[in-house]
Amino acid sequence: MDDQQLYLLWHARHLVVEDDGSTRHRDPDGELHLDEEEWRLLGVFHDEATAAAHLATARTLPGFRDEPDCFRISPLLPDEDHWTEGYITVVH
Repeated sequence: MDDQQLYLLWHARHLVVEDDGSTRHRDPDGELHLDEEEWRLLGVFHDEATAAAHLATARTLPGFRDEPDCFRISPLLPDEDHWTEGYITVVH
């Protein structure tokens, strides 16, 4: 495979409900809230414009339309190791 960049389209479903019954999607600085979320990979695309078009369509679908601002398009170069450390599981 060549060094062509790909674009991954993700959606974050937020799992934590605040005390008032609301769900926090964005932090005070406007960034996507990244605590207690469940990520879904919607697709891998050859260009950002195609990923954005699919994002627009996904915003109209059940579930996704409930969290329309919780999408992320992430560029990715193939054949690069993006997880170089292990992980731990915390049991509550």
